[in-house]
Amino acid sequence: MSLPDFKTQIKNIRKEALKTGFSISTMDGYLKIWNNFISWKGINSFVYNEKEYIEFLLDYYKFDVNSYTNKSKSYYQQLMRSKRILDDFDTYKNCIAKRVLPSFLYSDYNENWDEVIDNYLTYCKDICQNKEKTIKVKKDYLLRILSYFYQNNINNLNELKSEHITNFINEVINKGNVSKRRNFYILRDFLNYLFIESILKEDLSIYVPKIRSKGRRKLPTYLSVDDVEKLLESIPKERKVDIRNYTIILIAARLGLRISDILNIKLKDIDWINYKLNVIQPKTNNLNILPLSKEVGWAIIDYIKHSRPKCNNEYLFVKAKYPFEKMEQFSCFHKYFDKADIEVNEGNEKGIHNLRHSLAKNLLDHDIPIATISSVLGHSNSDITSNTYLKIDIEKLKSCSLEDDE
Repeated sequence: MSLPDFKTQIKNIRKEALKTGFSISTMDGYLKIWNNFISWKGINSFVYNEKEYIEFLLDYYKFDVNSYTNKSKSYYQQLMRSKRILDDFDTYKNCIAKRVLPSFLYSDYNENWDEVIDNYLTYCKDICQNKEKTIKVKKDYLLRILSYFYQNNINNLNELKSEHITNFINEVINKGNVSKRRNFYILRDFLNYLFIESILKEDLSIYVPKIRSKGRRKLPTYLSVDDVEKLLESIPKERKVDIRNYTIILIAARLGLRISDILNIKLKDIDWINYKLNVIQPKTNNLNILPLSKEVGWAIIDYIKHSRPKCNNEYLFVKAKYPFEKMEQFSCFHKYFDKADIEVNEGNEKGIHNLRHSLAKNLLDHDIPIATISSVLGHSNSDITSNTYLKIDIEKLKSCSLEDDE
């Protein structure tokens, strides 16, 4: 009996993974690794063997699976995930699930529901005071949830019954915890809205379970002052894209701004006369006025003169390709972080938000008052700053403790 064609099998894995919600770029990255595995073996027809794949990763990529941790470089994380997909794929027929309700399968619903959906999202914005980002997430999940009900023969929202909710819960109960928690929360919120608006006679939200995140909240991940400088010094500045990325990372490191704050900076927000930066924070919708140091100012000037496309866009950071739209996301931090080869402290998260935590920790170490740190970070009140950052400094936490009542 001939051996199975592994090249065909990995293409089938990719096809099935796309159906479950994996992105094309992600699966193409894994496919490249798997094709290198085929080249390493020198044949197309063989049965996957975990031990052999581990040997391939070590020989071809110099990646030792046994040394892998959650702190490993992003590239190593991709290699490990490529292995796990092959491991979890049961005789190449059942690919690991990523999304509870992939948009590829759940994207159609009764068009007559559009008005109810729009009214609900308006309710979230005006009454619940949800931010635009939250509303966008709610809409994305809600449309897939309603598509599920529509595909299960629910043509009118007032036809929803408790058994329909139970069937939906049974469909997703064994899936990923984060997606499951979001689906349940948004479904519960929407059902409660339908009851408030008398679209449903019964409050079906009581049938949707509440799932709380497990474990204690992680401490903020921060870098030492030396590591921040090491990161900044490791970023090359020959290419236009590196000049832009350096400027973004420098602003995050020196001013502690969120990436959403940085990408929303407009050219008019830079006060060159008074050396200030006026930032409207999308998360709080508050104005935060920060000092514009010479270092940050010259970096912005360098970006505008040598990297930023000549265009009429009002935002400071724009995409490099025509039509030069505003940047909506920044995903380049990891490659610079990995290149600098920096070890993070306790916790396993690493991203540009670490620089915000790092600035706060540095200010704490220099005995800057909490109120001042809160102002720099743009927190709405000092309690948020204390609850988030004092826990990383035991000595200062002790100094805030109250004497026991006699």
